[in-house]
Amino acid sequence: MSLFSFLFSLISRSNTREEMARKLDDYLTHGVRLIWYIDPRAREAKVYHGSKEFEVRTHEQSLDGGDVLPGFLMPMAELFRHAPA
Repeated sequence: MSLFSFLFSLISRSNTREEMARKLDDYLTHGVRLIWYIDPRAREAKVYHGSKEFEVRTHEQSLDGGDVLPGFLMPMAELFRHAPA
């Protein structure tokens, strides 16, 4: 059983692909159902729905909570409005 159904992580310059892959494995092993890896530099997010398969959401799209956070909707443009270019 998972303590969390949803997690998000802001990707920084210091994060390595290996580190993020290891964290993803941990999250999935512990039953997290919705994971957002948000990359401010790329202005995109990878959305994982309980598996290693993901969708990419660009700054022109929105993040939604699916069945984990019903009714939640965040336009990516709003999320990145104050992020450095």
